[in-house]
Amino acid sequence: MDAGRDLLVKQIRDCLNAEKIKLWMPPYTTPDRSKGESPDTLVVKYSEQFGASAEDVAHILEELRLHALAKLDEREKFQSHGLATLRVRIVGPIPADKASKKPLPLECKLDIAGSDLKDMVSAQYSLSPLLLKMICRGRVITERKTLEEQGIKNGSDIMAIVMTSSEAQIARKEAEVAEVEKTRQTAELLSARGDDDEDFDIQIADQNGKPLALPAEEKKALTLAMALHEKGRAALRTHKFSLALPLFLEADVEFSKCSSQILNSVDNYAILCLDIVWCYLQLKNLDQLPNADARLQASEAGFKRSYGEKMERLAALKGGTGTEQALLMRLYLLQGIVAFHKGDMREAGILFKRAEFVLTLLHVDENSLNEIMLMGFSEKEARLALRSKSGNVQGAVDFIMEKRKEKEEINKKSKQAWQQRVRGKKLGKTVSGAMVNVDHFDSLVSMDFPPGAAAEALRQADNSISLAIEVLNSRPELLALPDPESKKIDITDDMIQQVVSLGFEVEFARRALEISRGSIQRAVDQLLRSGGVLPALSSAASTSASASSASDSASFTSASSSESETSGAEDKEMQRQQRKEEKANLKSFMSDISEDFSDHLDLALVEEKDILQTYKALIKDWSTSRPA
Repeated sequence: MDAGRDLLVKQIRDCLNAEKIKLWMPPYTTPDRSKGESPDTLVVKYSEQFGASAEDVAHILEELRLHALAKLDEREKFQSHGLATLRVRIVGPIPADKASKKPLPLECKLDIAGSDLKDMVSAQYSLSPLLLKMICRGRVITERKTLEEQGIKNGSDIMAIVMTSSEAQIARKEAEVAEVEKTRQTAELLSARGDDDEDFDIQIADQNGKPLALPAEEKKALTLAMALHEKGRAALRTHKFSLALPLFLEADVEFSKCSSQILNSVDNYAILCLDIVWCYLQLKNLDQLPNADARLQASEAGFKRSYGEKMERLAALKGGTGTEQALLMRLYLLQGIVAFHKGDMREAGILFKRAEFVLTLLHVDENSLNEIMLMGFSEKEARLALRSKSGNVQGAVDFIMEKRKEKEEINKKSKQAWQQRVRGKKLGKTVSGAMVNVDHFDSLVSMDFPPGAAAEALRQADNSISLAIEVLNSRPELLALPDPESKKIDITDDMIQQVVSLGFEVEFARRALEISRGSIQRAVDQLLRSGGVLPALSSAASTSASASSASDSASFTSASSSESETSGAEDKEMQRQQRKEEKANLKSFMSDISEDFSDHLDLALVEEKDILQTYKALIKDWSTSRPA
């Protein structure tokens, strides 16, 4: 790790700026741009001030001098020719002969598209453009917009994430890069599905897993943001940081479209900011530190809103703060690292001590962990429970049982609500546009009204039960309407024969059995009420808005040829295949997303502990190297 040298560079640069020393001018630089003599005095001064070797200080001063001259040349070139210089840092696995610790200076016009910049970088490193993801100031550089439109300026730092360096795996990795775009498309598809979707129950829940009631458009925006975030977390769990970061940044763009009221009521955005900075650290991209500082501030503010200034709101909600403290430990650690690289050793030391204290609180005894796991609980359940109950085994077991019960009750209520929404969709909408009230529908059916007639009566009566009963009594032709909820039921000859044996005709017996979902008793009751005759279904049987629209469409196409009918059948088949593919894509998309709302809290904190020890050692070395 070069964190120690990076810090020394930062300290020397800050001193030069504070003392208004311009290394690119005399006496530090000669007219022919060679190194002057005066830097020797600075070498001695800064060597003593920072406890560093004269050789290291001399090298850093020369680097800063040459860098300043290069910046002047770049500024002049941009002003005179419009040619910008970008500094591209490659992160990720690349061949050793192409690796470089310094950013690659790259000259280009700012009116080129993002795809052109990607091509230039890929050509420089002999990599496929498909394997690169370009990021500037915490935003993914899109391929279609120009660099200028995306806020990229002369001198901007660019992070280029390389997805692979293995030729043997290039085809698979190209597909993995394409997966980022495919993930976004599928997430958009998921967010567009309504509450009444029959295949996927999409719910936005609070920190306790309880669904939040949100307007349709707000829910759509938040669903897209959270879906991208969850896919990024799935990549993060397998240490695929170069895949996780673009997904997190895509999620960040979508979260920015959500209202502040929503973002203030949940902790998702605060956690996303933390995840992004964690990826920066893992990808060793310290050039993003200004952006990291802002994100950590947003993360801390979000946690305070959700949990309270001293976590008191969280304690009141969940009866403990142990599980969420893991997030705060990572926050303090990352804040300390940012402070360290900014040269603020005092603040870094305070934050590292805070992180270490929380880490001590979160320590889980291995024997206690194993004891609970032997009772049949998972490692995650045991670890979270022990942290929540400060290591008390019995308290942890009670905590797990309570959480399981709460989760089961929440899931039960969510499933019931989802089933009601799905049923409401099948029953249709009333004349005012509202969904048919499922409870009113069940009440009418319990009165032995046929389901199809009950649904249509409620549509016409705008969900009024009393008016619906009047409609049913005055419109006997509605009794022949099919059940909107039923799937195709096989009506056997034996069932028909039992009804016919009571004196009813075969045609009406079959129709009554279909309407009554195969119930012989209800079929007979209905035939008795209607005098043994059921009228044929006609277009006049339904006056709902949807039926009227379908009737208009039918009359418009009534003169079409059989060829058109064949084409219509083909279109329906294509639509069916498209829906089938969409469903398969969504199932695949959801497969690695955890349904456990506490999954993100299960941090083992092993990596965090190692990183903390590394930076504590760097601070100790810095302290001991300072002159007394």
